[in-house]
Amino acid sequence: MMGLLTGLLDPYRLLFLVLGAGLAILWRRRQVSAGRLLPATLSFVALAVLSTPAFAYLALGAFEWSYPPTESRPDGAEAIVVLGAGMHPPDATRLRAELNAATLARCLHAAAVYREGKPLPVVVCGGKIAPGPSTPPLAHVMREFLRDHGVREDDIIVEDRSRTTHENAVECRERLRERSIGEIVLVTDAVHMFRALRAFRKQGIRAMPSACHHRATEFEWTVWDFLPDAGAVQNHELTLHEGLGSAWYWLRGYL
Repeated sequence: MMGLLTGLLDPYRLLFLVLGAGLAILWRRRQVSAGRLLPATLSFVALAVLSTPAFAYLALGAFEWSYPPTESRPDGAEAIVVLGAGMHPPDATRLRAELNAATLARCLHAAAVYREGKPLPVVVCGGKIAPGPSTPPLAHVMREFLRDHGVREDDIIVEDRSRTTHENAVECRERLRERSIGEIVLVTDAVHMFRALRAFRKQGIRAMPSACHHRATEFEWTVWDFLPDAGAVQNHELTLHEGLGSAWYWLRGYL
């Protein structure tokens, strides 16, 4: 009973249900014309779909299930490339830059892949995400993190100019060619791997996927999975970003 009450009192879910009840009352009383109610109702239905964990799970799975976790480092790899996702720059409260959750997961995974066999070069990718002299390039923060987690500094190659997945691939191509590296392990979020892998291969890089930060994992299919949830909206934001990003990259010839 307590679990049911807590679930219903979730702020996002509660406001969503109140909004739905308000729309239902307006339709029932016909105090507003159907022409005015229809756009609001269609928007509410669209939000309902985007807020449903079950649909978010399936949408994430469409991107992630082709790239399951790997048990070991692929044979033949000559380097590891880990793509940055973002960070929190220093400000009045935060004294130093901090990796965001996605970049943190990628770096932890890259460090684990590094330890699975003989040491390999690790390329960290990410330029500046905000202007100002106090904000370092993302790759510099990633380098410090990897160094603190067992990767030798001499094995870290910094690519600190790119700001997009396409630029990651272009800039990495040059650095890999300089070192005569042919085959790499590509580390990024599972939801991002479809676009990233094709962007790298488009540049002639022989890339093997090593996905991390999987979100579409086990699913219990309870009643709560069909009720609004703010986390589902965030997951749909990821899939929409990757879907639209992949379409745009295809149109530009990046994939």
